[in-house]
Amino acid sequence: MKYIHGFKLHFINKLMVLFMVIFSPVLWAQEYDATLMWSQKTGLGTVVSGIVEEVYVDAGDKIAKGKKMLQLDTSVSEARVVEFRAKLASAQEYLKEMERERDRALELYERTVLSEHDLQMAKNNYVNAKAKYEKVRAGLADQKYHLKYSVVRAPFNAIVLNRNAQPGQVIATQFKQDPLVVVASSDKMLARLLVTEDELKRMDKGKSANINIGDKTFTGKIQAVGLELLTTKKGKTGYPVDIEFKIGNEALRSGLTAKVIIK
Repeated sequence: MKYIHGFKLHFINKLMVLFMVIFSPVLWAQEYDATLMWSQKTGLGTVVSGIVEEVYVDAGDKIAKGKKMLQLDTSVSEARVVEFRAKLASAQEYLKEMERERDRALELYERTVLSEHDLQMAKNNYVNAKAKYEKVRAGLADQKYHLKYSVVRAPFNAIVLNRNAQPGQVIATQFKQDPLVVVASSDKMLARLLVTEDELKRMDKGKSANINIGDKTFTGKIQAVGLELLTTKKGKTGYPVDIEFKIGNEALRSGLTAKVIIK
């Protein structure tokens, strides 16, 4: 009886182990073929017209967030800022004078020693002076805007993919032009895989994944799950799923192949 009882326990234990192995999440994990893509790929330009004075980067350069990448000639805008500041100071003094004249006219009118016409003229002079002041202030703000956006800075820690600008190049914002610099994140990349409609059910945003590239393994998360069916050049069809992962100091390139395991 003890032998039979022991055999039953041994058999049950084996069944439990087998059950755990069969239903282990690891075995449910599936491997997918993926292609590397740039993360945060962005074309940069200026919102103001001008002449390119200096380009500080080349393709392949890594640049920290906020660092200068390109500079337009600002000599004209700098001179205009000085001019408008002088005009603003003058307009402000004139506005104060017209305000005093208006207040004085109002006081005299209340004492019945000034006509209503003269009072209205004083009020009009003040309104005109204020309008002039606001116009000059707007002009100064416009020139400051030109100065601020005459430089292109890295919007994040970036790697330069393409440089399309050269010193002396004329930038005219009223015409459509190619981006002056194209960048992508230098810290992260995307691994894109295509899945079937049934597989989409397991592709939850934020779900963890392993990305195997050669002999290196990276850990990432599902960043986006596409809604439109895509077809690759090789004829493979599926819904795109993008896995974002940090690359550290590794030199990876868009177009490399990878194996992705969804956990």
